[in-house]
Amino acid sequence: MTESFSAIADIPFRGRAPVDALLAAVVLRLRQDGVRVVGFLQEDDSAVLGGEAGADACSTMRLRDLDSGALHGISQDLGRFSEGCRLDSAALSEAAGRLEAALEAGADLLVVNRFGKAEADGSGLRPVIARAMAAGIPVLVPVREDYAPAWADFHGGMADSLPAEAEAVLDWCRRALRQRPQAALSSLSR
Repeated sequence: MTESFSAIADIPFRGRAPVDALLAAVVLRLRQDGVRVVGFLQEDDSAVLGGEAGADACSTMRLRDLDSGALHGISQDLGRFSEGCRLDSAALSEAAGRLEAALEAGADLLVVNRFGKAEADGSGLRPVIARAMAAGIPVLVPVREDYAPAWADFHGGMADSLPAEAEAVLDWCRRALRQRPQAALSSLSR
């Protein structure tokens, strides 16, 4: 009996779990193996503030572009007491365009910082994820529990769910690359 395997995987997480550090470690190891990883890692200023931004201070969200290393701000300042969404949709749309270009230039694996509110609503990086899936490029994406139902609707049962453990995620990535012969040959022979 063969094990079922998908070229798309999520890492479920709750609240402010350290999923960004996990992704950074995985990306570093894959790059050391010669894998061309494109996508974004999320950074915010809570680390700069010692993890204690204060009760009414919001962190600034940024995306680190894995292709260029550039930082793209994706939040907007709505004021100290705002309870609305801080996501800057226009900035996220620009980032999605840059990610589309990186996919066009060639990628072995797509890492997306989150499947979040924008993606749950049908925008954000969702079209980029769909494009990578259609092109047979493996996709790795953390999904906070709030957005798990929208994520399940999006992938329609095609995604593997991984524990938030570096070795398990690396194992999945390497298997996904082997399932994609051209990408595996190009990335693993570098």
